[in-house]
Amino acid sequence: MPPRSRCAFRTPPMARSAPPPTVRERLADHFASPLGRWLLRGLGLAVLVLLGGLVVRQARARVFRLAGYRLGPASLRYVGLHPELGPDVGASLRSVSFSTSVFDADAEARIRETVARHPLVSAVESVEIRYPDRVDVRVVVRRPAAWFRTRDSRGRSGWVLVSTDGRLLEPESFRYYLRRPRSPLPEIVGVRASPPKLYGQAWEDLPEQVAEGLAAARVADWLYRDFNGTLYVQRIDVSAFPAPPDRRGRGEVRFHLHDGTVVEWGRTDRDLDGVMGEDSYVTKRARLETERARLGPRRSRRIDVRFRLRGEGSPLVRAR
Repeated sequence: MPPRSRCAFRTPPMARSAPPPTVRERLADHFASPLGRWLLRGLGLAVLVLLGGLVVRQARARVFRLAGYRLGPASLRYVGLHPELGPDVGASLRSVSFSTSVFDADAEARIRETVARHPLVSAVESVEIRYPDRVDVRVVVRRPAAWFRTRDSRGRSGWVLVSTDGRLLEPESFRYYLRRPRSPLPEIVGVRASPPKLYGQAWEDLPEQVAEGLAAARVADWLYRDFNGTLYVQRIDVSAFPAPPDRRGRGEVRFHLHDGTVVEWGRTDRDLDGVMGEDSYVTKRARLETERARLGPRRSRRIDVRFRLRGEGSPLVRAR
């Protein structure tokens, strides 16, 4: 057979498609657009801010560690403390523990919280940081009200110092204050509850003997003032508080004066609501003054000021 003849025409090759753009080419096109140029500027700004933040953070950490700008207990200066409190109170107030930098935004709050926890501090009025390393603090210091006789878990008796707001105080902090000429602190006996174990803790008891004893200590201070220092209460007995409904027996609060006089005072003004037959401080003070003048400087006398005396328009319940 004759050989097959080859076709005179050939199919032309198909054209190749262009390769897809690379990632680099796409990014180049994107950043060449107006939106891309704006994003590129924003990215550069963000990088600068990040680098600046790292530098500032490192510098801030280094500054915070500089000893010349650290605040601690030695930086505290208590302003407005009454001179009669003496140096012992000031030294005790600086026994707090804290450490911060003058550049710390929370330094003032931290110092206020630390100082407020001190057993002698009733309230923190102000905290003002003075650059570079001083802090002026103004506080309200608790004041002693009375000595309370108590017994510990082993039955041993002793004395604890209690503030006007019923908190246990450290006596060493008030050595100078207690030596100052003032109304002598009375001794309060008859409280059955045990005192708190830590300084600065509140002493609360269900019969409220502590609260009544502190109110009686205020009465003792008023008597010292109103009698121009010629009368002061040495001991306050609250063992009969609270009394049963029949209140004709011994007084719920009994004062032992410096001259040996026993005063049946009864309840203080703190708890006279709903109590029949007793009067306020002003009335009782007037009765005490009248009876002391009538009896004269006689020792071992007993004066009952709870109820009306002769001439006050009611049956006689008077000094004996």
